[in-house]
Amino acid sequence: MSAAAVTVEHRGAIALVTLNLPAKRNSLVPELYRPLADVLETLQEQRDVRAIVITGGAHFCAGGPLDGLDTRGLAMRADMRCGHRVIRAIVSGRLPVVAAVEGAAFGAGLSLAAACDFVVADAASRFGAVFGKVGVMPDWGALWTLPQRLGLSKARQVLMFQQILDGEQAASIGLVDFLVPTGQVLEQALERAGQLAQAAPGPLASTKSFLARAPMTLDALLDWEADTQALLIGSADFAEGRDAFFVKRIATFTGL
Repeated sequence: MSAAAVTVEHRGAIALVTLNLPAKRNSLVPELYRPLADVLETLQEQRDVRAIVITGGAHFCAGGPLDGLDTRGLAMRADMRCGHRVIRAIVSGRLPVVAAVEGAAFGAGLSLAAACDFVVADAASRFGAVFGKVGVMPDWGALWTLPQRLGLSKARQVLMFQQILDGEQAASIGLVDFLVPTGQVLEQALERAGQLAQAAPGPLASTKSFLARAPMTLDALLDWEADTQALLIGSADFAEGRDAFFVKRIATFTGL
């Protein structure tokens, strides 16, 4: 499965999604984000896929373009809704998603990385929520994902001072989960995705589902937990995991 600006390579149970507009530093133009939304939604429905890695090569994503924007209200809203499909597929989808960030992750590119479950980057990477410098507010879900990742205080600093962070600075505040040596970003992201792909899919999906709805009251959490855990304990994957535990072997999960 591929599109002009987005390619997908299946590596076992991992889907490697590559943003492929290097001349534009993977700017989120319609010819990129529209197929990206289609790709991510399709992958969420493929039962043989257990994890997704998103990479952009030398530059992860330079954010939204300033030229060529349709500033008419209805057209702009339609474009935004399409971009929101990308964020919803990542945050609310059943599959864990790892961002492999090299080079720039600016503006909506930062939002894209922050929406992923885990961010792998090197010290040379750069992150910037520079929306206000061009007269717009943070978009692509950054006002939700950054407080979730960083807490309100750090999110305010990143979003309102609009500072540029290198990989080490981003890791120090929790924007980057795994800081790795230069040249090893994609390799390490695939390794982390491989670990996630070996886990039972049902519990991972349930965990993601809850975190996408947080915060919630304790009573609501406990009700949700009781319903969801009861379903998981009745699954074939639980039976497999329990049997493997008792005989001390590695479980083979099927997602059933």
